[in-house]
Amino acid sequence: MDPRFDLPSYTRAEVSLHLGLPATTLGHWLRSGALEAVESPGRGEATITFAGLVETHMLRQLRQAGLSLQAIGDAAVALRSKAGRHYPLAWQGLAHDGRDLLIEIAAEGRDPAWERIRDSQGGLPGVVRRGSAAVGWADDGYAATLRLVVYSDVDVLVDPLRSYGQPILEGAGNAAGPGEVELIRVEDVVDHARAGEPYHAIATKFGLEDFEVEALVRPHIRPTPTRRRPHLDDPAPTIPLT
Repeated sequence: MDPRFDLPSYTRAEVSLHLGLPATTLGHWLRSGALEAVESPGRGEATITFAGLVETHMLRQLRQAGLSLQAIGDAAVALRSKAGRHYPLAWQGLAHDGRDLLIEIAAEGRDPAWERIRDSQGGLPGVVRRGSAAVGWADDGYAATLRLVVYSDVDVLVDPLRSYGQPILEGAGNAAGPGEVELIRVEDVVDHARAGEPYHAIATKFGLEDFEVEALVRPHIRPTPTRRRPHLDDPAPTIPLT
């Protein structure tokens, strides 16, 4: 079993939170066929794999680049059905020209070129854009890690081989020995914030900077019109945390 593809690890709510994406948008994308998800009869159960999380990240990148949802969905369906390639949006061999998805082709003795997926037109010239700086790629061409850009000012990583694919960051940490790196789960930091501990106390406990704790907690707070920016020594909010 490959935990990237075979292990449903995230609920829809978790994917929305990790990517800073409205739940309604995620639901629409799942229904469109552009994304591949594991079906589950239970509401609130994990149905999305790590590869599905990466596909959702890439889909947003493609939409922001100007590609239509239909064009992305048609290409994804074609790759799944015709090429037998599951989770194609989490594959490094894709690129786009601002309108269509392309796959890389290379004839013997020639420079690599690109083929448009929707009509298999090959040899397309011009500049194409591929990949995402937030994705780390494995040797098989599929995503191995994903940096969650919703967490500004701190590098939060999702790695299906560490901490069961839950968001983590690396830090010196009080529990780490010489030359070791401690993995800090974002959920653990947020749990302390939910309990009302001051940010500075949480930072000391996990070997973090005060601003890093604030950056980790921020995406979990539902903003309200009257909420002021918290002071680092204030107790963390105890209510509208997701």
